[in-house]
Amino acid sequence: MSLLDFIRKQRSQLHRALQPAPVEVEEAILKERDIKALLHQEIAAARQSGHGPWPSVKKANMEASLQFKPVLEATRHLAQELAGNEQITVTMRDNEVELALGQERRVRVSRYGWHRNFAVADNISCPDLGESFERTYSFQTPDDVIIFLIKACADFLARQP
Repeated sequence: MSLLDFIRKQRSQLHRALQPAPVEVEEAILKERDIKALLHQEIAAARQSGHGPWPSVKKANMEASLQFKPVLEATRHLAQELAGNEQITVTMRDNEVELALGQERRVRVSRYGWHRNFAVADNISCPDLGESFERTYSFQTPDDVIIFLIKACADFLARQP
């Protein structure tokens, strides 16, 4: 018997073994899965759970930008202190701050409505080796973020000739 014949025989045996379920079983399964009724039950349960409607994305981002204001204000002061250094670039938006420290390091801090915490992405590239890596951090308070930004700048400035 060839391999192809063996496979055909196995498939036909498997196909014969998998007969459709009796009509009574299919009807019982469909009755148990009354999707509309289950959906309405879940909606009622969700309403009773006490959670209000989801906030709109715009409203959530506005609240996040209010929580981000201390970081923006501290970054403005930091930018003023670093104004003479051409190797440091600061970009600020309502919910995001980006620091470019030389050619090698980028630090991006953000806080959007769907984040619970402040997100920090620290990207360091080494062009000589052709490598780069990114670390991500999550901070709960604006003070933690501000300290991280100050330390990143201080580390960069300490390594300058």
